[in-house]
Formats: sequence, structure tokens, C-alpha cells
Amino acid sequence: MFRRIRYELIKVLRSHGTSHEIAFGAAIGAFISIFPTFGTGTLLVLLAYRFINFNLVSAISGSLISNVFTGPFFMALSYKIGAVILRSNFEFDFKTWYKQLDQVGLSLLVGSLLLSTVCSVAIYFLIKKIVGNYKNRFTKNLST
Repeated sequence: MFRRIRYELIKVLRSHGTSHEIAFGAAIGAFISIFPTFGTGTLLVLLAYRFINFNLVSAISGSLISNVFTGPFFMALSYKIGAVILRSNFEFDFKTWYKQLDQVGLSLLVGSLLLSTVCSVAIYFLIKKIVGNYKNRFTKNLST
């Protein structure tokens, strides 16, 4: 798992573009990945790439944040955040869960929007700082 993360980070660092484009791509990929898109994340990244200027490699790498292992965690956390914001008191029951599907869906939507936004903004600034430092160090080594 850590090897894969390291590989994706190296791929992002070596990709072409400004630190803003790379970080913006990673943020878009992370937002789409954390927001429940139910398997259409990569397709949405490719669609957004046609209209918005960002680094595609970093966006696809950013979209790998959510996967089979982390997806349920993000989904549960999104629901909890939405339930706190909306003051929802839904008690999950296997027999009657479908009766309050609208309340669960709204909590999930609100929580997902907030969690995706916060995570993507944090990833933007983190990746921009890392890429900026990497490119500065790399250009310094070339000039000496």
C-alpha cells in the first residue's frame, strides 16, 4: 500500500506542468474520488479535463484515494458529518432502513460535499508545497 502511494507521488512530482496545475489536478481527483460517484470517478476526471486546465496525471493519481478499502470509511464519515450538520437522529435498522432513505441520502450528500471540499483543499496546498519544493530543489541541482 505505501509502495503504491510512493509510486503515485513520484509520478505526480515528475509530471509536467506548474505546481498549481499539478496540485489543482490532485485536488480535483481527490474531490471526485471522495464524493460518492460510485465508480465513475475516472470518467468524471477525464470529462472535467476537457473543460478545465489541470494536470491529468495528478488528477488520476488523486482519484485513487478512494478505493475498495477506503471507500466505506469515506462513506460512513460523510454520513456522520451530514447527520451532525443536519441534526439527523436516524437509527439504522435492517428491517426499516428504506423508510428514511431520503434523510440518509441528504445526510450523505451534505457530508460528502463538506468532506470532499475540505480534503481536496488540504490536498491542493499539500501537493503544491511538495511539488514546489521538489521543482526548486531539482532546478537548483541543475544550475550548480
